[in-house]
Amino acid sequence: MALFLGVHKLSQEMSAEDVEAGFEKYKQSAREAGLTPISAVYSMEKEFAYCQTIANSAQQVREAHEKVEIPLEDVVEVQKLD
Repeated sequence: MALFLGVHKLSQEMSAEDVEAGFEKYKQSAREAGLTPISAVYSMEKEFAYCQTIANSAQQVREAHEKVEIPLEDVVEVQKLD
């Protein structure tokens, strides 16, 4: 399994509560698909959010987002630095 970064463009109409609720929906969808959602960070100022998920493929991450209608700009396999 690998670590993937989901990149999300936020709309100006979204609130922080909307972003948090979206991540909760995504976590449930990801777990149902056998993925491991790790964390998410966001900037309302820059209008971007990023989530980290452990999965076998970027396609699995895309499908888990699609299931709960959360749009993605990109999914990128990344390496973690400790």
